[in-house]
Amino acid sequence: MQHKLHVFFVCVTGIFVTVFDTSSAIVALPTIALELGTDLPTAQWVIIGNSLTIAALLVPLGRLSDSVGRKRIYVVGCCLFSAGALLAALAGGIGALIAARIFVGIGSAMTQSTAMALLISSYEADERAKVLGWQMGGVGLGAIAGPATGGIIVGTVGWRALFAITAVAMIVIALAAQLILRRRAERPRSSMPPFDFRGAALFSSLLAASLLTLTLAPRFGWTGPYALAGYAAVAVLGWTFIRAERRHPAPMMDLRLFRVGAFGLGALSAVIAFMGVSSTRFLTPFFLQGVKGFDPSGVGLLMLPAAAVTAVAGPLINRFADRFGVRLFANAGIGIALLGLLQFARLDTSSPVWAVVAALMTMALGLATFSASNSTLMLNAVDAGSHGFASGFVNLCRNTGNVIGIAFATAMVALTMSRAGYVATVGDLGPAADGGTLEAFTRGIRAAAGALLLLTAALWVALLTWSRRSGAGRSEAVRAGEARSGVRRAAASSAGEIPAAANPRQAAPSADDRATGRRSSDSGAKSPPA
Repeated sequence: MQHKLHVFFVCVTGIFVTVFDTSSAIVALPTIALELGTDLPTAQWVIIGNSLTIAALLVPLGRLSDSVGRKRIYVVGCCLFSAGALLAALAGGIGALIAARIFVGIGSAMTQSTAMALLISSYEADERAKVLGWQMGGVGLGAIAGPATGGIIVGTVGWRALFAITAVAMIVIALAAQLILRRRAERPRSSMPPFDFRGAALFSSLLAASLLTLTLAPRFGWTGPYALAGYAAVAVLGWTFIRAERRHPAPMMDLRLFRVGAFGLGALSAVIAFMGVSSTRFLTPFFLQGVKGFDPSGVGLLMLPAAAVTAVAGPLINRFADRFGVRLFANAGIGIALLGLLQFARLDTSSPVWAVVAALMTMALGLATFSASNSTLMLNAVDAGSHGFASGFVNLCRNTGNVIGIAFATAMVALTMSRAGYVATVGDLGPAADGGTLEAFTRGIRAAAGALLLLTAALWVALLTWSRRSGAGRSEAVRAGEARSGVRRAAASSAGEIPAAANPRQAAPSADDRATGRRSSDSGAKSPPA
């Protein structure tokens, strides 16, 4: 029990620092853009470069950790994160800063791909939703400390101090992990499946090409030569990757998992949910500073209530998810997030600040309700030996949603402003700016939120339909089991035999239930730690 708590401390502290790093950088981004003299489409790469790197490496590193050991990957990742954060603190220009943030992304991918696997392998299956709920508490605390502390530091000492703080914190976590985490017992090399290096390289290239095409196409045109080259690269890499994975004896990504509804639909849900959250969270500091005139410290404090909702609601809500069913809470979280997107879709320059804070809090509540429950469904769909892969893939969905959400929001704002005759330059925003500029910027936020509202609503309908149909399938299985049991009892009675005691409701589970390890509560059957 004591070792479980130590593992929990090391993993959740690492998660806290990575969330602190991202959330504080978002608050600092308007100041960074002004100080380094760049526009919004370029400044976004401080966040996108980091998130894209994480997304491209999460699954390969998660699969690699299943082979070489999760402790090793986690500790090295902490060290690389620290080195990248130090380089970011010393960066002299926007290009150097983006490069340093990419280096941070490599270390962050190594910690994120293993932290969740280390956690769930230390706890029983029926405890996972609760543990992942507490992990969401760590995410919430990082989201609290990031905007609030980051805003104060940026307003007093400067943005460089933020990256220096995370550099020191990650070195401390690396030392703690080296002392606390246990190394997995060495397995004979003959029993270890060969690592799919070709599949890992193809997957990272495919994801990088896809995300680069999505983020650069709005700037160079969706039908321009760069975009067409991107489409071609994605098609070729995708076809090559699928073919390679089908032929490899131990593929990095088992494509058959996507036939399981809980895994495939859960992955799509995570991407779309985080698109909505990341887009609104990314644009809010610009709105509060540029349109409402708050300084970085004030912006951090205004984003604090939403982070507090995540910290409190995550552990509280997911305590009940194991009892009442994780699928129920995952669906409810998407519904709550829809209400938050609706609030952002109605935003204008005269909207009161409390309305923005309320919208952020609603989005945070929806994410806290959805995230851990959806992750539990996906993680229970794989065996314990593949938890590193599953952990990396769960985090991949989150980071992919973040990258696409930020890129989409930025593209919508830039497109809306350009159509109104303005350029999306951070320096042009502010209380003294032209009213048309502020209105065009706010109209871009509404357009982004409205489009994501429609996409999320379509997802919610699909989730509810699938849940109802899978529930109907389970009911049919139960009735069939009861009928078979009745026939057996009748036959035994007519033959004068005394049937053994049986539970007529022990019907064969559906394919989705077997994959998710579902018991009556959707939480999964117990399995031994990895």
